[in-house]
Amino acid sequence: MAGMQFGGEELFAAPQETVYAMLVDLDALAAGIPDVVSSERVDDHTLKAVVRPGFSFLRGTMKLKIELLELQPPKSALMRIDSQGIGVSMVVESRMGLEPATTPDGAAATKLTWQADVSQMKGLVATISPGLVRAAADQVVRGGWVKLHERLAAKG
Repeated sequence: MAGMQFGGEELFAAPQETVYAMLVDLDALAAGIPDVVSSERVDDHTLKAVVRPGFSFLRGTMKLKIELLELQPPKSALMRIDSQGIGVSMVVESRMGLEPATTPDGAAATKLTWQADVSQMKGLVATISPGLVRAAADQVVRGGWVKLHERLAAKG
């Protein structure tokens, strides 16, 4: 199974430059990866990590390689995630676009629009229901946005 797409929008109560900087900060990204066992920053654009996913359909550990590509501060970035585990291989590319916005109370904010494309899914995970995979991905993404909101509030 490949070609699955999902995405959404998120509003952050912080300036566009601040949100962008946090989105492409590999050290902060490593700290926010759910179920991370270890991580290593390879260079300014690449992070390697090992995770032990908490999903019933993914057991054992998975190796992740996260690359930041097509960086256009503070407007857009492309993140590519290659993941491999025993009998499982996935490639996900996520495009992120940022633009100035305002919160409902009129404060300066940033609107993040993102689109993820699962371009490759091999092994046991390819036999899993697309709905189950989408629900798991949604849970991870929501958790990531919560952590980013918390980091922005702590900085603010």
